[in-house]
Amino acid sequence: MSTTTSNSPNPNPNTPAAPSGPGSTKIAGKLELLSRQNRYQPPLSSSSSARSSLFPIHLGLFAYGTLTVDAVMHALLDRVPPSTLTSAPGWRAAGLPGLPYPGLVADPTSVAPGRAYNDLTEREWAILDSFENPKYDVARVTLASGAEALAYIWPADPPALTTTWTVDFIDTEGMEDYLAMCLEFRQDWEESQMSKTS
Repeated sequence: MSTTTSNSPNPNPNTPAAPSGPGSTKIAGKLELLSRQNRYQPPLSSSSSARSSLFPIHLGLFAYGTLTVDAVMHALLDRVPPSTLTSAPGWRAAGLPGLPYPGLVADPTSVAPGRAYNDLTEREWAILDSFENPKYDVARVTLASGAEALAYIWPADPPALTTTWTVDFIDTEGMEDYLAMCLEFRQDWEESQMSKTS
């Protein structure tokens, strides 16, 4: 596997056309992002036992959707963490009706392409977990290399999600709106952290 910090997973030319108007989900998505509760909580100490008992972030994150886009990661974290191109056999990035991002569902006939981020800080984990849809479950997945990573799994019934997502599901205008939402989310998150310490 090669380590890189650019480009997104190659689009699948056989993927059906994206749902119309991805930008139309901007308002609903924004409200959803800003109203959620975090699953991730920073460890009570810096010890490995405390960290693993709460969220085994040492495993790294397997990203398969919008978090594979450099501009999205930069908007959320103010940097593009180094990543490794990889895939998760037995999983598929499924298009979610009315949403610009996918959900990872079990599919023994598929392989989900993505990136493994292995040097995220605890603060970056907290940002990403706050950003992610609260409907996701966090679970370990086995990558093509045999290594494990954490991933955000969609809990819906997989047979109902038949469309495979690629980044092309978000058109240029929709991506601009999505990035603007990411930047506003990051600003709101930072302000919320400042209010907790003041």
